[in-house]
Amino acid sequence: MAKRKNGEGTFIHLPSGKVRMRKQVGVLYNGTQRIITVTGTSETDCLRKMKAKIENDNASPMSNENIKRLTLTELCMNHFKQHLSEKGRLKPKAADRRESTIRNQIEKYSVGHMQAVNVTSQDIENHIEMLIRDSGLSVSSIKKTLDVINSAYKWAVSKGFISNNPCVSVLDTIKARLSNLEKRNSSDGVVVVLSDEQIKMINNHVEGLVNSSTHTRLLGLSVSLLIETGMRSGELCALRWKDWDEDTHTISIDKTRNVAKDRSASVSSYKTNENEVKNYHARTIDLSDRAQAILSQMKRITFKNGDDDYILVNRSNNPTNPSNFGRNINEFYEQVGLPKDITGAHILRRTCATNMHYEGCLLEDIAAYLGDTPETIVKHYISLTKKVVSNGKVKNVVQLPQRKIR
Repeated sequence: MAKRKNGEGTFIHLPSGKVRMRKQVGVLYNGTQRIITVTGTSETDCLRKMKAKIENDNASPMSNENIKRLTLTELCMNHFKQHLSEKGRLKPKAADRRESTIRNQIEKYSVGHMQAVNVTSQDIENHIEMLIRDSGLSVSSIKKTLDVINSAYKWAVSKGFISNNPCVSVLDTIKARLSNLEKRNSSDGVVVVLSDEQIKMINNHVEGLVNSSTHTRLLGLSVSLLIETGMRSGELCALRWKDWDEDTHTISIDKTRNVAKDRSASVSSYKTNENEVKNYHARTIDLSDRAQAILSQMKRITFKNGDDDYILVNRSNNPTNPSNFGRNINEFYEQVGLPKDITGAHILRRTCATNMHYEGCLLEDIAAYLGDTPETIVKHYISLTKKVVSNGKVKNVVQLPQRKIR
């Protein structure tokens, strides 16, 4: 018996000259390993048959004969695969999030192991209540769980696989419960953003990197650029120099870059993807004089600055991705001396939105500039109370009330 590298499985050379291959492909819903076995004329033939069998199993549609045996988790997974089989239905990152919701908020709970046809409205309501009480999840994550379950049942009903959607009778009640919970958990307009003093600390630190490595300087400049433009980190990672029009002081944002599971591979792996920007909010934005100067400096110090080269590169001068960029940003914050609760790139986006608001920009203009909806901007991005530092003392300064936002 011989094991192949890279998780290709175990091969047994039979007396007949044929080869039998065994491979673990995930875990069954009772917790045991899912083992697939194929027989071929050679190891290569086995690999080909194994890949075909896995693809066939994953693509197998539900039927009226096996629907009664499916658990709620399996129903949701079948619906999930249906989404993936329809080209463009789910982007790679969205697919990862949906699978994570199924694995973590459904499969790990008793309701996930109940037969889907036996799940009642009360079971759904009890499960959501358990997530609220015990899971420590955000309200938005619990909403996604409800949406995944409800969507799976709606799909099964539309396909004729099942006759009843247990979510229907409790959907409004649960949504009202989550909405009230969200209001109680809200911070009444307090959105965490960088204070003016913290922005000054960042700018001073970036100016002091003049003798540092190119990668370190690019990282610092990119942080300053995000404060000025409010771009998402994935949008920044996807930008190429041809997207920046140096003459008109504009930059075109129409792509985002992310890392997601490679669902076409026979072994578990991840790959980098470039897709349209989130919610299809492609846009061309005017750059402030500071943003223009930052880009000019980035282009001047980077080794790759041809039209098709990426604006942000890693230490190997290859395009980076938001995951690595996020880790680098946290290290940067630590070097600047910012508090440990300041993490990630999203606070830079919120800071930009808040600064635009207090400079007098209309809500609709802020939303268009950041590539989002006005509702999301006012709810999640604009800080109505802002921490500022004055003479070494931290003060909470109340700014314009939310009702004044147009």
